[in-house]
Amino acid sequence: MFIVTNTIRTEKPATAKIIEKFAGGHATASVTNIKGFLGFELWQKEAALDYDEIVVVSKWVEKADQKAWLKSEGFKKAHGRTDETRHEKPKTIGIISNEIEEFYSVLTQNPIEE
Repeated sequence: MFIVTNTIRTEKPATAKIIEKFAGGHATASVTNIKGFLGFELWQKEAALDYDEIVVVSKWVEKADQKAWLKSEGFKKAHGRTDETRHEKPKTIGIISNEIEEFYSVLTQNPIEE
């Protein structure tokens, strides 16, 4: 399994609106019917007095599936990009910064059912 996290540092007044974009289908619409997509999670952390952090987690069968999604029309539409602006950082109000990290699962443990 291949996992990508995007840790987004947000201005506190904008955090709820950014979460709402994800919860309102912003993320799920762009991965509908995408090969290898396993799931999506959105986590929130209160990081400091002057900002929050949102962690977007996407799970994929393999890295190639996630990289193909990055080139898809669904990704471009969800992130407000065109072919001309695909390499530019999106300008979203309330986002201070973001950091993307990639991981491979080396152990998965499921809860024990009683």
